[in-house]
Amino acid sequence: MLRMLQPDETGYFDTLIANSTGPEFAQTTAWARFKSQSWHPRHYLYEQTGEPVIAITIWLRKIPLLPYYLAYAPRGPVLLTAAGESVLPEFWSALQAELRRQGAFALKVDPAWTDDLLAEQLKLLGFRPVKSDHPFGGVQPKFTFRLDIGAEPDELLASIPKKIRYNIRYPEKNGVVYRQGTTADVPDLMAVLQDTSRRKGFLGRNAAYYERLLEVMGDQAALIIGSKDGQVVAASITIVCGRQAWAVYGGMMREFSQLRAYYGLNWQRMLWAKSKGATSFDFSGVPVDQSETSPLYGLYQFKKSFGGDLVEFIGEYELPVRPFLYWCWQTFAPGLMKMMKWLAARGRGRQDAAAGDELE
Repeated sequence: MLRMLQPDETGYFDTLIANSTGPEFAQTTAWARFKSQSWHPRHYLYEQTGEPVIAITIWLRKIPLLPYYLAYAPRGPVLLTAAGESVLPEFWSALQAELRRQGAFALKVDPAWTDDLLAEQLKLLGFRPVKSDHPFGGVQPKFTFRLDIGAEPDELLASIPKKIRYNIRYPEKNGVVYRQGTTADVPDLMAVLQDTSRRKGFLGRNAAYYERLLEVMGDQAALIIGSKDGQVVAASITIVCGRQAWAVYGGMMREFSQLRAYYGLNWQRMLWAKSKGATSFDFSGVPVDQSETSPLYGLYQFKKSFGGDLVEFIGEYELPVRPFLYWCWQTFAPGLMKMMKWLAARGRGRQDAAAGDELE
Protein backbone atom coordinates (compact mmCIF):
# COMPACT_ATOMS: atom_id res chain seq x y z
CA MET A 1 0.00 0.00 0.00
CA LEU A 2 1.23 3.46 -0.93
CA ARG A 3 0.63 6.19 1.62
CA MET A 4 1.65 9.82 1.91
CA LEU A 5 3.86 10.74 4.83
CA GLN A 6 2.26 12.49 7.79
CA PRO A 7 3.81 15.80 8.95
CA ASP A 8 5.11 14.25 12.17
CA GLU A 9 6.88 11.39 10.33
CA THR A 10 9.68 13.34 8.62
CA GLY A 11 12.32 12.17 11.07
CA TYR A 12 11.11 8.58 10.71
CA PHE A 13 11.24 8.85 6.89
CA ASP A 14 14.79 10.23 6.87
CA THR A 15 15.95 7.56 9.31
CA LEU A 16 14.54 4.84 7.05
CA ILE A 17 16.48 6.24 4.09
CA ALA A 18 19.68 6.68 6.10
CA ASN A 19 19.50 3.08 7.33
CA SER A 20 18.75 1.59 3.90
CA THR A 21 21.35 -0.24 1.84
CA GLY A 22 21.39 2.65 -0.66
CA PRO A 23 20.89 5.94 1.24
CA GLU A 24 20.34 9.06 -0.89
CA PHE A 25 20.35 12.55 0.61
CA ALA A 26 18.38 13.89 -2.37
CA GLN A 27 15.43 11.73 -1.26
CA THR A 28 15.32 13.00 2.33
CA THR A 29 12.74 15.45 3.68
CA ALA A 30 15.65 17.69 4.75
CA TRP A 31 16.83 18.14 1.15
CA ALA A 32 13.24 18.62 0.01
CA ARG A 33 12.85 21.46 2.53
CA PHE A 34 15.98 23.02 1.11
CA LYS A 35 14.59 22.80 -2.44
CA SER A 36 11.00 23.71 -1.52
CA GLN A 37 11.38 27.30 -2.72
CA SER A 38 11.11 26.09 -6.34
CA TRP A 39 9.44 22.68 -5.97
CA HIS A 40 6.49 21.24 -4.04
CA PRO A 41 7.66 18.03 -2.33
CA ARG A 42 5.56 14.97 -1.55
CA HIS A 43 6.85 12.01 0.48
CA TYR A 44 5.52 8.46 0.21
CA LEU A 45 6.11 5.07 1.77
CA TYR A 46 5.11 1.81 0.14
CA GLU A 47 4.31 -0.73 2.81
CA GLN A 48 3.90 -4.49 2.70
CA THR A 49 2.12 -6.12 5.67
CA GLY A 50 2.69 -2.90 7.58
CA GLU A 51 6.45 -2.76 6.92
CA PRO A 52 7.89 0.09 4.81
CA VAL A 53 9.78 -1.41 1.87
CA ILE A 54 10.12 1.54 -0.55
CA ALA A 55 10.46 5.27 0.08
CA ILE A 56 10.17 8.03 -2.49
CA THR A 57 10.21 11.81 -2.45
CA ILE A 58 8.44 13.42 -5.39
CA TRP A 59 9.09 17.04 -6.35
CA LEU A 60 6.25 18.75 -8.23
CA ARG A 61 6.76 21.80 -10.43
CA LYS A 62 3.84 23.52 -12.14
CA ILE A 63 4.13 24.09 -15.86
CA PRO A 64 3.21 27.56 -17.21
CA LEU A 65 -0.42 28.34 -18.08
CA LEU A 66 -1.77 24.87 -17.24
CA PRO A 67 -2.95 23.28 -13.97
CA TYR A 68 -0.54 20.36 -14.31
CA TYR A 69 2.79 19.41 -12.81
CA LEU A 70 6.03 17.79 -13.84
CA ALA A 71 7.01 15.27 -11.15
CA TYR A 72 10.64 14.45 -10.42
CA ALA A 73 12.14 11.97 -7.94
CA PRO A 74 15.86 12.80 -7.70
CA ARG A 75 17.78 9.58 -7.09
CA GLY A 76 14.53 7.89 -6.12
CA PRO A 77 13.00 5.63 -5.17
CA VAL A 78 15.02 4.13 -2.31
CA LEU A 79 14.61 0.41 -1.63
CA LEU A 80 14.40 0.10 2.14
CA THR A 81 14.52 -3.70 2.34
CA ALA A 82 15.25 -6.67 0.10
CA ALA A 83 11.49 -7.07 -0.33
CA GLY A 84 11.28 -3.68 -2.02
CA GLU A 85 12.63 -4.88 -5.35
CA SER A 86 10.04 -7.66 -5.62
CA VAL A 87 7.08 -5.26 -5.27
CA LEU A 88 8.35 -2.55 -7.64
CA PRO A 89 5.68 -3.21 -10.33
CA GLU A 90 2.87 -2.77 -7.79
CA PHE A 91 4.61 0.29 -6.35
CA TRP A 92 4.91 2.00 -9.74
CA SER A 93 1.25 1.31 -10.53
CA ALA A 94 0.10 2.78 -7.22
CA LEU A 95 2.41 5.78 -7.60
CA GLN A 96 1.17 6.53 -11.13
CA ALA A 97 -2.44 6.59 -9.87
CA GLU A 98 -1.42 8.90 -7.03
CA LEU A 99 0.42 11.26 -9.37
CA ARG A 100 -2.66 11.54 -11.56
CA ARG A 101 -4.60 12.61 -8.48
CA GLN A 102 -1.89 15.16 -7.72
CA GLY A 103 -2.20 16.64 -11.22
CA ALA A 104 1.11 15.40 -12.65
CA PHE A 105 1.45 14.69 -16.37
CA ALA A 106 4.87 12.98 -16.26
CA LEU A 107 7.34 11.50 -13.80
CA LYS A 108 11.12 11.70 -14.18
CA VAL A 109 13.33 9.35 -12.16
CA ASP A 110 17.07 8.69 -12.05
CA PRO A 111 17.53 6.06 -9.33
CA ALA A 112 20.97 5.34 -7.90
CA TRP A 113 20.66 1.82 -9.30
CA THR A 114 23.31 -0.04 -11.27
CA ASP A 115 21.33 -3.17 -12.15
CA ASP A 116 20.44 -3.36 -15.86
CA LEU A 117 17.57 -5.71 -15.00
CA LEU A 118 15.89 -2.92 -13.06
CA ALA A 119 16.33 -0.63 -16.06
CA GLU A 120 14.67 -3.22 -18.30
CA GLN A 121 11.83 -3.53 -15.81
CA LEU A 122 11.24 0.22 -16.01
CA LYS A 123 10.94 -0.03 -19.81
CA LEU A 124 8.45 -2.88 -19.53
CA LEU A 125 6.35 -0.75 -17.16
CA GLY A 126 6.14 2.14 -19.64
CA PHE A 127 9.14 4.28 -18.66
CA ARG A 128 11.11 5.82 -21.49
CA PRO A 129 14.90 6.33 -21.41
CA VAL A 130 15.83 10.00 -21.58
CA LYS A 131 18.54 10.97 -24.06
CA SER A 132 20.67 13.82 -22.78
CA ASP A 133 23.56 15.80 -24.27
CA HIS A 134 24.57 16.98 -20.81
CA PRO A 135 28.27 16.21 -20.24
CA PHE A 136 27.41 14.38 -17.02
CA GLY A 137 24.52 12.45 -18.57
CA GLY A 138 21.52 14.25 -17.10
CA VAL A 139 20.19 16.17 -14.12
CA GLN A 140 22.10 13.76 -11.85
CA PRO A 141 25.46 12.35 -12.96
CA LYS A 142 25.30 8.97 -14.70
CA PHE A 143 28.86 8.10 -13.64
CA THR A 144 30.74 8.70 -10.42
CA PHE A 145 33.66 7.42 -8.41
CA ARG A 146 32.99 5.96 -4.98
CA LEU A 147 35.73 5.20 -2.48
CA ASP A 148 35.36 2.79 0.43
CA ILE A 149 36.35 4.78 3.53
CA GLY A 150 35.34 2.19 6.11
CA ALA A 151 38.90 1.44 7.25
CA GLU A 152 40.71 3.26 10.07
CA PRO A 153 42.30 6.55 8.90
CA ASP A 154 45.89 5.22 8.76
CA GLU A 155 44.80 2.12 6.86
CA LEU A 156 42.59 4.16 4.53
CA LEU A 157 45.40 6.60 3.75
CA ALA A 158 47.77 3.71 3.08
CA SER A 159 45.29 2.28 0.54
CA ILE A 160 45.32 5.49 -1.53
CA PRO A 161 47.93 5.60 -4.34
CA LYS A 162 51.37 6.81 -3.20
CA LYS A 163 51.40 9.95 -5.34
CA ILE A 164 48.00 11.02 -4.00
CA ARG A 165 49.10 10.34 -0.40
CA TYR A 166 51.98 12.72 -1.04
CA ASN A 167 49.60 15.35 -2.44
CA ILE A 168 47.28 14.92 0.55
CA ARG A 169 50.09 15.58 3.04
CA TYR A 170 51.75 18.33 0.98
CA PRO A 171 49.39 21.24 1.81
CA GLU A 172 49.66 20.95 5.60
CA LYS A 173 53.44 20.54 5.37
CA ASN A 174 53.44 23.86 3.52
CA GLY A 175 51.30 25.84 5.95
CA VAL A 176 47.72 25.08 4.88
CA VAL A 177 45.32 24.76 7.80
CA TYR A 178 41.90 23.11 7.48
CA ARG A 179 38.87 23.88 9.63
CA GLN A 180 35.11 23.36 9.64
CA GLY A 181 33.24 26.57 8.98
CA THR A 182 29.75 27.96 9.56
CA THR A 183 27.31 30.07 7.56
CA ALA A 184 29.47 33.06 8.53
CA ASP A 185 32.22 31.57 6.36
CA VAL A 186 30.11 31.33 3.20
CA PRO A 187 31.86 34.45 1.73
CA ASP A 188 35.11 32.44 1.78
CA LEU A 189 33.35 29.56 0.00
CA MET A 190 31.91 32.00 -2.53
CA ALA A 191 35.34 33.43 -3.32
CA VAL A 192 36.64 29.94 -4.10
CA LEU A 193 33.60 28.84 -6.11
CA GLN A 194 33.53 32.04 -8.15
CA ASP A 195 37.20 31.64 -9.00
CA THR A 196 36.61 28.00 -9.96
CA SER A 197 33.49 28.74 -12.04
CA ARG A 198 35.33 31.44 -14.01
CA ARG A 199 38.03 28.93 -14.94
CA LYS A 200 35.82 25.92 -15.59
CA GLY A 201 32.68 27.57 -16.94
CA PHE A 202 30.46 26.09 -14.23
CA LEU A 203 27.24 27.78 -13.20
CA GLY A 204 27.48 29.50 -9.83
CA ARG A 205 24.94 30.06 -7.04
CA ASN A 206 24.48 33.04 -4.78
CA ALA A 207 25.59 33.11 -1.15
CA ALA A 208 22.02 32.72 0.15
CA TYR A 209 21.82 29.30 -1.56
CA TYR A 210 24.79 27.91 0.38
CA GLU A 211 23.74 29.56 3.63
CA ARG A 212 20.31 27.98 3.39
CA LEU A 213 21.84 24.60 2.49
CA LEU A 214 23.98 24.62 5.64
CA GLU A 215 21.09 25.81 7.82
CA VAL A 216 18.57 23.26 6.55
CA MET A 217 20.90 20.25 6.39
CA GLY A 218 22.36 20.93 9.84
CA ASP A 219 24.89 18.33 10.98
CA GLN A 220 24.36 16.38 7.74
CA ALA A 221 26.47 18.96 5.90
CA ALA A 222 29.92 20.40 6.53
CA LEU A 223 31.66 23.46 5.12
CA ILE A 224 35.40 22.78 5.28
CA ILE A 225 37.89 25.53 4.49
CA GLY A 226 41.61 25.42 3.80
CA SER A 227 43.65 28.57 4.33
CA LYS A 228 47.25 29.72 4.55
CA ASP A 229 48.29 32.77 6.52
CA GLY A 230 44.64 33.79 6.78
CA GLN A 231 44.03 33.55 3.02
CA VAL A 232 41.42 31.02 1.89
CA VAL A 233 42.88 28.67 -0.70
CA ALA A 234 40.22 25.92 -0.95
CA ALA A 235 36.72 25.26 0.33
CA SER A 236 33.98 22.67 -0.01
CA ILE A 237 30.61 21.39 1.18
CA THR A 238 30.13 17.70 1.93
CA ILE A 239 26.84 15.96 2.71
CA VAL A 240 26.31 12.68 4.55
CA CYS A 241 23.28 10.38 4.75
CA GLY A 242 23.71 7.11 6.58
CA ARG A 243 26.79 5.27 5.39
CA GLN A 244 27.14 7.41 2.24
CA ALA A 245 28.87 10.80 1.85
CA TRP A 246 28.99 13.10 -1.19
CA ALA A 247 31.41 15.83 -2.22
CA VAL A 248 28.74 18.19 -3.50
CA TYR A 249 30.45 21.59 -3.95
CA GLY A 250 34.06 22.66 -3.82
CA GLY A 251 37.05 24.24 -5.47
CA MET A 252 40.39 25.95 -4.98
CA MET A 253 41.91 29.33 -5.77
CA ARG A 254 44.00 29.11 -8.91
CA GLU A 255 46.50 31.57 -7.48
CA PHE A 256 47.45 28.97 -4.86
CA SER A 257 47.21 25.83 -6.99
CA GLN A 258 50.85 24.98 -6.23
CA LEU A 259 49.80 24.18 -2.66
CA ARG A 260 47.66 21.24 -3.87
CA ALA A 261 45.17 22.20 -1.18
CA TYR A 262 42.23 20.41 -2.80
CA TYR A 263 43.86 17.02 -2.26
CA GLY A 264 44.15 17.71 1.44
CA LEU A 265 40.65 19.14 1.48
CA ASN A 266 39.19 15.91 0.09
CA TRP A 267 41.02 13.98 2.79
CA GLN A 268 39.48 16.26 5.45
CA ARG A 269 36.05 15.64 3.90
CA MET A 270 36.59 11.90 4.20
CA LEU A 271 37.63 12.21 7.84
CA TRP A 272 34.55 14.30 8.62
CA ALA A 273 32.31 11.82 6.77
CA LYS A 274 33.84 8.94 8.75
CA SER A 275 33.12 10.81 11.98
CA LYS A 276 29.45 10.82 10.93
CA GLY A 277 29.40 7.07 10.30
CA ALA A 278 29.90 7.08 6.53
CA THR A 279 31.78 4.16 4.97
CA SER A 280 31.58 5.30 1.33
CA PHE A 281 32.66 8.61 -0.25
CA ASP A 282 31.08 9.74 -3.52
CA PHE A 283 33.10 12.20 -5.61
CA SER A 284 29.80 13.46 -7.12
CA GLY A 285 30.02 12.76 -10.78
CA VAL A 286 32.39 12.41 -13.69
CA PRO A 287 31.65 13.12 -17.36
CA VAL A 288 30.12 10.55 -19.67
CA ASP A 289 32.99 11.13 -22.12
CA GLN A 290 36.01 9.84 -20.23
CA SER A 291 38.43 9.93 -23.15
CA GLU A 292 41.64 11.94 -23.03
CA THR A 293 40.20 14.31 -25.64
CA SER A 294 37.28 15.27 -23.40
CA PRO A 295 37.41 18.88 -22.11
CA LEU A 296 36.52 17.44 -18.68
CA TYR A 297 39.17 14.73 -18.71
CA GLY A 298 41.16 16.54 -16.01
CA LEU A 299 38.19 16.36 -13.64
CA TYR A 300 37.75 12.66 -14.40
CA GLN A 301 41.45 11.96 -13.87
CA PHE A 302 41.53 13.86 -10.57
CA LYS A 303 38.62 11.93 -9.07
CA LYS A 304 39.95 8.64 -10.42
CA SER A 305 43.35 9.27 -8.85
CA PHE A 306 42.09 8.56 -5.32
CA GLY A 307 41.55 4.92 -6.24
CA GLY A 308 37.78 4.58 -5.97
CA ASP A 309 35.50 2.42 -8.10
CA LEU A 310 33.82 3.80 -11.21
CA VAL A 311 30.04 3.45 -10.78
CA GLU A 312 27.55 3.68 -13.66
CA PHE A 313 23.90 4.32 -12.80
CA ILE A 314 21.04 3.31 -15.07
CA GLY A 315 20.32 6.93 -16.09
CA GLU A 316 17.14 8.97 -16.48
CA TYR A 317 13.69 7.61 -17.31
CA GLU A 318 10.33 9.28 -17.78
CA LEU A 319 6.85 7.85 -17.28
CA PRO A 320 3.97 9.52 -19.18
CA VAL A 321 1.27 9.86 -16.52
CA ARG A 322 -1.02 11.71 -18.95
CA PRO A 323 0.20 10.56 -22.37
CA PHE A 324 -1.30 13.37 -24.48
CA LEU A 325 0.03 16.13 -22.23
CA TYR A 326 3.37 14.35 -22.11
CA TRP A 327 3.46 14.27 -25.92
CA CYS A 328 2.70 17.99 -26.04
CA TRP A 329 5.46 18.65 -23.53
CA GLN A 330 7.97 16.58 -25.49
CA THR A 331 6.94 18.23 -28.77
CA PHE A 332 6.65 21.89 -27.85
CA ALA A 333 8.64 22.42 -24.65
CA PRO A 334 12.11 22.41 -26.30
CA GLY A 335 11.12 25.22 -28.68
CA LEU A 336 9.44 27.16 -25.89
CA MET A 337 12.54 26.86 -23.71
CA LYS A 338 14.77 28.09 -26.53
CA MET A 339 12.48 31.09 -27.06
CA MET A 340 12.47 31.92 -23.36
CA LYS A 341 16.28 31.73 -23.24
CA TRP A 342 16.50 33.96 -26.33
CA LEU A 343 14.16 36.53 -24.81
CA ALA A 344 16.09 36.44 -21.53
CA ALA A 345 19.40 36.92 -23.38
CA ARG A 346 17.92 39.77 -25.40
CA GLY A 347 16.68 41.40 -22.21
CA ARG A 348 20.13 41.09 -20.65
CA GLY A 349 21.64 42.60 -23.78
CA ARG A 350 19.34 45.64 -23.51
CA GLN A 351 20.23 46.03 -19.84
CA ASP A 352 23.94 45.82 -20.66
CA ALA A 353 23.51 48.44 -23.39
CA ALA A 354 21.67 50.74 -21.00
CA ALA A 355 24.36 50.27 -18.38
CA GLY A 356 27.00 51.07 -21.00
CA ASP A 357 25.25 54.33 -21.91
CA GLU A 358 25.22 55.36 -18.26
CA LEU A 359 28.94 54.61 -17.90
CA GLU A 360 29.72 56.74 -20.93
